[in-house]
Amino acid sequence: MTEFGAEIYARLDRLAEISAEPGRLTRLFATQEQARASDCVMEWMRAAGMSARVDAIGNVIGRYEGTSPGLPALMLGSHLDTVRDAGRYDGMLGVVSAIACVDELNRHQQRLPFAIEIVGFSDEEGARFGAALLGSRAMAGTFDPVVLDCRDASGITMREAMARAGLDPTGIASASRKRDELLAYVELHIEQGPVLESKSLPVGCVTSINGATRLKVTLIGQAGHAGTVPMADRRDALAGSAEAILAVESLCAERPDLVGTVGMIEARPGVARWLAAWQARPTWATAVTAWAPEPAVAMLRSHGAEVWPEVERLAGARGA
Repeated sequence: MTEFGAEIYARLDRLAEISAEPGRLTRLFATQEQARASDCVMEWMRAAGMSARVDAIGNVIGRYEGTSPGLPALMLGSHLDTVRDAGRYDGMLGVVSAIACVDELNRHQQRLPFAIEIVGFSDEEGARFGAALLGSRAMAGTFDPVVLDCRDASGITMREAMARAGLDPTGIASASRKRDELLAYVELHIEQGPVLESKSLPVGCVTSINGATRLKVTLIGQAGHAGTVPMADRRDALAGSAEAILAVESLCAERPDLVGTVGMIEARPGVARWLAAWQARPTWATAVTAWAPEPAVAMLRSHGAEVWPEVERLAGARGA
């Protein structure tokens, strides 16, 4: 491995150590761990000859000026937050590798005819509050203040968490950027799938992007003892949820550019010898890859609408 690559790996390992959970990587939005990661990244940015700051939503932004101050910038980067039990290259690779590239320019005292900005987005995953892409939405000027009232698992609102973390929930609009400030955005990201490896390719160029819609469904059946309720008389919400999960899989398997995942299910009362009847809540997401935003949005709406009648049919057949 080259010295350049070894430095990138070492920094990725350093960021992976900043976690809320021992033994696995978890770094959520507006937490102490995120603040520590931001400080670490800003230190590397400054060492590479960049100015560095944190905006109102918590995005870390470094800037390397061009041949003259104030030029429009090529923006590089990715996100610094993680899901729970995350991979150490997801998001962080795009930030750390970009800093390494600017560091090389700085070492050779090279300036380009444009500035370079590196951003470490504060939230992409949405793992804490269930609202994703907070950092990039704020930068794009599309942040919806309604999500500030979303609560995490401890009942803390996003607004409260941001204030506790030293961020500014009242000043999020100040994080937005004007179109003429930026030339383009380029992100290096690890492929979270098997395609490149299966084709023995070291890198691929993204030619389209996917969009997603998330649905939450509650199926309500009837409680009953697992040993005494006849099969024909059961209203098992968990079994109905299993059928709904398969329906999502079947819908997406029929369309080449559509994927669907049921990532969470909660069954109540959650007892081995009791029918799941209070509630069974499958939560799923569908995503479509498309060439243009409008066709993608239309496809997502269409497929989301297809799910509901099938779920209603399956629930009705089970009396749920």
